[in-house]
Amino acid sequence: MRDKQYYHFTKPPKALLKARPGNIAIVPAMMLPFTKTLQQVLSTLPKGAVFLCHAEENTRQRKLLERVEETFREQGHMVMNLSMEEVYNNSLKF
Repeated sequence: MRDKQYYHFTKPPKALLKARPGNIAIVPAMMLPFTKTLQQVLSTLPKGAVFLCHAEENTRQRKLLERVEETFREQGHMVMNLSMEEVYNNSLKF
């Protein structure tokens, strides 16, 4: 049986308290080599928007991100949900 661990939170730094998040991007790890392409897409979104990207062939991942999309929309965020192929094909248009 493991001992319970208790965490003690301290005051966050002032810079962290003043920080406002920009856009949120949730992408598969295999998209990380395409950081410039992702940045192009993210730069077209309004501040506070959420970008979700999924592998076309991974239906489980797509369904999960659809639920995540729904949650963010309920919280008032603008959400863009694209497959990796759509990101790659549309990056030429951005």
